[in-house]
Amino acid sequence: MEYEVIILGATFAAAGLIEKYKEKALILERRPQAGYEFFNAINFGCEYDAELKSDESKMLFERFKAKNIFTGERICLFDCAYDFYKCLADKNVLLNMEIISIQKEQNGFLVTAHGVSGYRTYKAKRVIDTRVHKDMILSKTLNAVLKTSGLKNFVLPENIKMEKWGYGDDIVVKCMLLPDDDYISARRKLFGTFENMHEDLKPLLVADAFDYKLKDGCVAEKDGIYYMPSCAYKNPLLAFDAGVVYASEGR
Repeated sequence: MEYEVIILGATFAAAGLIEKYKEKALILERRPQAGYEFFNAINFGCEYDAELKSDESKMLFERFKAKNIFTGERICLFDCAYDFYKCLADKNVLLNMEIISIQKEQNGFLVTAHGVSGYRTYKAKRVIDTRVHKDMILSKTLNAVLKTSGLKNFVLPENIKMEKWGYGDDIVVKCMLLPDDDYISARRKLFGTFENMHEDLKPLLVADAFDYKLKDGCVAEKDGIYYMPSCAYKNPLLAFDAGVVYASEGR
């Protein structure tokens, strides 16, 4: 099958891209869900007062605001998942597709992926990659929602950072990791930390994707592929906006 653009990763940036490319683009994602770099990482973002450039992003922001997630310190993106998924509902999106190879040709690329129906090869003039790659990573955390049971005075270890959760007194904690930590070792570190904390501090929800801080300059073109890692942006709306703006420029 042939497309104008193949987008790697069903991220917020990818959703912004395909909002403009529409049927000319195909999104390929190895996970069974979209928006994981924020939703599944329990990464609710920051700087929501930053300017959005596209009308599409401003409209999505209004739908998010209607969920009342921006009242005071309350930020909980889970309330907005439905509105985000609607952005992809009528688009060319294939989940559970593992990228096997990307082969550069004279007039574009051949992208081979493996999914539930076996191997498929797609042809496109351009490839845009919205995923994170190892050489982009500056640091990463594994996040969790922590039930505080109303405790007001407690001390977190130095390797744990804290953010406000959207409901009650519960919090989001971020366990600092080494760049080479895999998910299993990351969970061990996180739960090892919990064992040494107050017994009333209990994990309610643990992320199944890492929260990344990326190096400067990771949004760039290399070997004909444009890299736009979605989590390079401060919040999901800015990532979505970056995708819309890039696609609107006709590249």
